[in-house]
Amino acid sequence: MNNNTRAKILQRCFEAIAEKGFETLRTDKEITRLKITKGAFYHYFPNKLELGYAVIDEIILPMYLERWSGLEGRTHGISGAVLAIIEKEKSEASDKSIAKGDVLANLMIEMSHADAQFREKLENVLEAQVKILQKALLAGKAAGEIKSNMDARSMAYSMIGSLHGCYAIAKTRASRDVFTLMMSNLQRQLSDSVFEGTFA
Repeated sequence: MNNNTRAKILQRCFEAIAEKGFETLRTDKEITRLKITKGAFYHYFPNKLELGYAVIDEIILPMYLERWSGLEGRTHGISGAVLAIIEKEKSEASDKSIAKGDVLANLMIEMSHADAQFREKLENVLEAQVKILQKALLAGKAAGEIKSNMDARSMAYSMIGSLHGCYAIAKTRASRDVFTLMMSNLQRQLSDSVFEGTFA
């Protein structure tokens, strides 16, 4: 069996999940679209849940770690780096991405109640992001860039939750403009209530 086939299955199924969710995923349709045999598919993924777990571990987790990668190893310039990440997310949003929404938030709502291992894997993605942000925010506090009374862990959760919320509301309104306005407001709120001084 070819590992390239496995990668193609994961990528195609991730795209389908991002588009319409996990429960509506039809693996038989994706097998047909990929022009592979059922035997090839089931060689790698004995069932749909195992496929879902692999999508989270191998595509979704790295994708969200990449979002915050600009914060890793930083000891200064944390506030500016956070605002830049939000700005990138805002500027790269498209009508298509808004229509899909945030895939992690979508799966949390859809699947957290459906399967314990699925929920744990989604929680791992969330926790990995929280740890990066928490560490960066603590470094920002040490550098005097972030208000000293701010709790880094709870703020990390709040920032991630705010991003999810921006996507959810914009998806419901089918509006990139709403997303842009909400993200800009998030930047202002962080600047006013969390960050100190200028953003280097």
